[in-house]
Amino acid sequence: MSRRWFLLAPLALFAAVLTAAPSSAGAKRQLRLTEARATFPDRAFILTLPSDRSLSAGQLVVRENGDPVSDLTVLPASAAEGNQFGVVLVIDTSDSMKGKPIDAALGAAQLFVGHRSASQKVAVVTFNNKPEVALPFTSDSGKILEALAHRPSLVYGTHIYDALNESISLLRDANISAGSIVLLSDGSDTGSKASRADVAAAAKKAHVRVFSVGLRSKRFNGAALRSLATAASGGYSEATSTQDLARIYDQLGTELGHEYLLQYRSFAGLGSKVRVSVQVKGISNTARSGYAAPALPPPSLQSYHGAGHNFWGSSFTMLVFSVAVVGLLVLAFAAILLPRRRTLQRRMAEFVSLAQASDGRNIGAFSERMLGSTEKSLEGTRWWTRFVEEVELAEIKMKPAHIAMWTLLATVIVMWLFAVVFTYAALLLGLLVPFIVWGVIRRKVERKRTLFAEQLPDNLAVLASAIRAGHSFVGALSVVVDDAPEPARAEFRRVVADEQLGLPLESALEVVVERMKNDDLGQVALVAVLQRETGGSTAEVLERVVETVRERQELRRLIRTLTAAGRFSRWVVSFLPVALIAIIAIIAPDYLKPLFTHTSGRVLIVFAALLVICGSLVIKRIVDIKV
Repeated sequence: MSRRWFLLAPLALFAAVLTAAPSSAGAKRQLRLTEARATFPDRAFILTLPSDRSLSAGQLVVRENGDPVSDLTVLPASAAEGNQFGVVLVIDTSDSMKGKPIDAALGAAQLFVGHRSASQKVAVVTFNNKPEVALPFTSDSGKILEALAHRPSLVYGTHIYDALNESISLLRDANISAGSIVLLSDGSDTGSKASRADVAAAAKKAHVRVFSVGLRSKRFNGAALRSLATAASGGYSEATSTQDLARIYDQLGTELGHEYLLQYRSFAGLGSKVRVSVQVKGISNTARSGYAAPALPPPSLQSYHGAGHNFWGSSFTMLVFSVAVVGLLVLAFAAILLPRRRTLQRRMAEFVSLAQASDGRNIGAFSERMLGSTEKSLEGTRWWTRFVEEVELAEIKMKPAHIAMWTLLATVIVMWLFAVVFTYAALLLGLLVPFIVWGVIRRKVERKRTLFAEQLPDNLAVLASAIRAGHSFVGALSVVVDDAPEPARAEFRRVVADEQLGLPLESALEVVVERMKNDDLGQVALVAVLQRETGGSTAEVLERVVETVRERQELRRLIRTLTAAGRFSRWVVSFLPVALIAIIAIIAPDYLKPLFTHTSGRVLIVFAALLVICGSLVIKRIVDIKV
């Protein structure tokens, strides 16, 4: 019997030691230093003492890299105010906590908050299949006890890490300097979106401590809770029964209620690593921590993007400039390599003293030669011949080759601008430049032809009177030239000059008929042929022609009056969209912004502009009635 007791005695003693051994929360505490939330150069650390005692700034020494800090303030948690200290109680409300566990957890939490100061803030977060903020941060004791007295609904699921993420967000949003989380769970995480590593990193970044309390159950995972608390600069405690929770929470409340917040301003250099040590009089060990001072942000290497960045950086701009450079190189080589003809004055200057004539090497002479060569190559085409005639009739002093060159350059520039500012579909709008130039020239020509047609009846009446007075047909035309205004004078002078050069009179008149696009003058040419071949009363026939011309002019005026509404509606329909866009842009600039910022909007603007132009041309064809 004595021998059996001798063998069982060590086992009984070991069991007694295990039973009496405190958990990690109740183990002998050491002097500990944890970084709190602060913005550099301000520094804040939480000092945890191994025993409950009062502490002042004169009883401790804080050093950074071995040098003592100055202007140190020491604030006990019991005297905390505002956002200096804060605790989030995170309680598991999964279905495995039914019965005594949830009641014990709420009771232990009430015991925990009993150690807080009156101004210390507390928040409560519960979790099962999702986290829920049961109580936001408050220092009202009545609201805190009321939230802990209310028994929450228990649902399947244990989203521990999501609940911790929510708690960290609460502390960060409340701007708590010394923030702590006390977590209670009886199982392992199931279904959280966040991982343990994510939570640990978030807690470290926010300078939040996590104290985890594990309540043993069938799905209990103490290793995960322990590693999480270690990574988050907290501590882990394990309760073997619901009765053990009260003791653990009481110890945690005492520990957190007697901490100190150390605050000072650091003079460490930017980007340096700082080692912090704290020594307290009467305590042998030294608490150590550290941090890395923030470095200056790296200089921005991004290039400056001014207002014209999109313009100069576009591919179309690069293409235009590439073509321009190649063209300039071709012109340069041509100026150097093309043979230069020496004039007679230049050759004579080699033997006698004469003023030096230009040898064609200047830019103006070279450009004239180039334009002359281009014009000669285009002389055989019908459109160029017609264009030259139209420019001459419009009385434009600029040469047709120069007009064509500047029109081509303007077309390229406009296409370039539209492609860069809007979209590549806007290239079609650049093709309107030649049509606009052609329209301006045609308008001048039509104005001249209209004026000639209006002057024709009076000029024919003078012609008939001169023939009755005894003048020949050509002599009568000379009388008309003397009395007629422009442009009739110039055209009839052309007829007289051509006839004097030997051109038949009817052929000379046909030239003017073609230039002025006037069929009434063609009747006069027919009268001239009849007079030459058959004779007759030319003056009487011309008077009949004058009557016919006046009647046709009256008909044209009537048609123009009847079609005035159609012409006016053409301009209204064409310019109304432009006016509406301008008005809306002034009243509500953001309303039309998508049309100019999105590619689809720019394409729609281009197509709308083309449709308006096409509609305007269609209306013009409808109201333009030829008589």
